[in-house]
Amino acid sequence: MREPKPIPFDSLSLYAVLQERHFFVGGRIQEIRQPDALTIVLHIYAQRTEHRLLISADAQFARMHCISTKVPNAPTPPPFLQSLRKHIDGGIIRACSMVGFDRIVQMEVQTREGLYRLMVELMGKHSNIILVEPVGLIRSAIKWVSPRQSEVRPIRAGEPYRLPPTRVEGLLNPLLMTEEDWRRLWAQMGETRDWQAYVEGLSRFTADELETIAQTEGLEGILAWAYRLRNGLWEPVVIREPHTRRALGAYPFPSRQLPTEWQHGRSSLSLAWEQAFTERLQQARYEALRQTLLPNLRRALQARERAVADLERALSESQHADRWQLYGELVLAFGHTLAPGDTVLHAPDYTKPDMPTVEIPIDPTKSLAENAERYFQKARRARESHAELRARLERLREELHALRSALENAERAPDESALRQLHEQAKQQGWLRETPAPTARRPEKDPFEGHKIRVHLSPDGYQVLVGENAQANDYLLTRVAKPNDWWLHVRTGTGAHVIIRTDNQPQRVPRSTLEFAARLAAQHSADKHARVVEVDYTLRKYVRKPKGAPPGFALYTHERTLRVEPRG
Repeated sequence: MREPKPIPFDSLSLYAVLQERHFFVGGRIQEIRQPDALTIVLHIYAQRTEHRLLISADAQFARMHCISTKVPNAPTPPPFLQSLRKHIDGGIIRACSMVGFDRIVQMEVQTREGLYRLMVELMGKHSNIILVEPVGLIRSAIKWVSPRQSEVRPIRAGEPYRLPPTRVEGLLNPLLMTEEDWRRLWAQMGETRDWQAYVEGLSRFTADELETIAQTEGLEGILAWAYRLRNGLWEPVVIREPHTRRALGAYPFPSRQLPTEWQHGRSSLSLAWEQAFTERLQQARYEALRQTLLPNLRRALQARERAVADLERALSESQHADRWQLYGELVLAFGHTLAPGDTVLHAPDYTKPDMPTVEIPIDPTKSLAENAERYFQKARRARESHAELRARLERLREELHALRSALENAERAPDESALRQLHEQAKQQGWLRETPAPTARRPEKDPFEGHKIRVHLSPDGYQVLVGENAQANDYLLTRVAKPNDWWLHVRTGTGAHVIIRTDNQPQRVPRSTLEFAARLAAQHSADKHARVVEVDYTLRKYVRKPKGAPPGFALYTHERTLRVEPRG
């Protein structure tokens, strides 16, 4: 059996909810809340009881029904909420009805200023909630729609309100159809019945429901269904797939197309839909959180694995301190045997009993003392770094173990609560790269004005920019980089300027990202074929271009140095 699809909150459910809550008419709106960007909750006092009516214009979860719980309010009232509170808070609901049998509701609210209309349009991604003034002009909306977004029907303040152009003329309203109308329709459709082509407001699910009844009970079954609709003989159910216990939705009547054991009666359709949407929203949040958390953890895990490998290589090199010390001593002791231009010194290793001959690379452009000092310096660095590298490697291995455990737990997390705990742990550990919220401004087609700047993403999610020629380097340094961005360049020779964007938090950039950027700097330099390249890095605010210098030329201070393999 195919996996069942979610049941939509369609015109039938909307009509049944409004019929169940007919006592709203005459009630007073005594509080309005907006728990999220696309949802409002009206607190209506009617028949000596407070009722909470939730209305959502969410593209995936558009709905309108009562709820039993009190929702939190936005800390700062959004503009739409401010407008509702100003104009209809305290107003009396005079009418609340659907437009035809479509998912459009018109709520009339009497206020001191006149009769306002709250138009609720539950149309998938085009869903909206619009406040219309007594004179018929749009006062506010939960979604503004510009002429650029919709030439047919923009939603702007001060414009006359018009119904959505989605209604198909000539369809039959099932609420107005008599028994004779249904009999004529039955005869007209014949054996190939397309209910949506003739009856207004039917979802695919309700059309399939009618067809199931038609096939099993014939015309008499359809007439019985229509009688229950006209007279509001509701028997609301929550529909839940039994194997996963996942709520598919709710329905005003027990469904004929789904097994009986999937359906669970409720006292009202609002309650049924509240339970169904609560579960569906939890599932949606769970999936969204999972899709955010798992890739971040995998990316952090891969970055730490590469960092461990790099540290292990560095630790292996740091163990050669005694060798570098010996080379320096041998250069001083046997350097006199070198002929002019020799690049290798052959000398006996006196630390071993058989004193084998060792080959020591020599730089013929430097003196013997300078060559020896180079090896002594390498020995000092190796001794100094060995203990630090071991400590860092141990910490990194512990973090790697914790990351693997977190990833396994996230993959098996049974619910949203468990995922949220893991998400918080990952956030505290710095394993997540937060994505900034998009701005309303349209993105530029070419953010670098034609300069050849390549954009990379580090394993930790940081943006790394690389200039591909002198002009691009100059533009990157003087126009793009911010004072607290990291700037990298090979220590000697020519090469690309590399920028790590830090969002003004350079101290949070992990070493793995610095090494990633350093390798890019090495790969885009004259030393790209060398085994190891030294790359300097410092903050952009310590880099300056001298007046009159050619493009790409820069001086810098406060630098630190990384040694990387360009092909690593």
